[in-house]
Amino acid sequence: MRNKVLLSFRLKKEFLLLMFVICLLLPFMLQAQGSIPDSSKTKIILKTGELKVRQMGSNWQFSFPRTQFKSALKVVNSNGAVVKATMVDEGMEVTSVSLNQLPKGIYQCILENRTQRFAARVLVR
Repeated sequence: MRNKVLLSFRLKKEFLLLMFVICLLLPFMLQAQGSIPDSSKTKIILKTGELKVRQMGSNWQFSFPRTQFKSALKVVNSNGAVVKATMVDEGMEVTSVSLNQLPKGIYQCILENRTQRFAARVLVR
């Protein structure tokens, strides 16, 4: 009986060691096959101060640094639901979005593309 317990413990130990080695090597194997994009080539830059939002009547005007690629502009409420989403063309610096009759609350405005990400918070009273 004691030999069976020792054998069982030894097998568990070897199995756990094998799983640990596989977990260490798996990201490198997937990257070599091209399944995982090289993270050194894609840089997400978060600059919260560079996205400016102004309310002009029922429209919100967004000003930001010149975009390098086509970008997605999202307005998200405090619950995490996307209230408005629109695409911004490459090279733009200003865009206007109609957001009439929004309920009071805090909204997160996010402009992002492959290499850039800008965010700002807006309080609607």
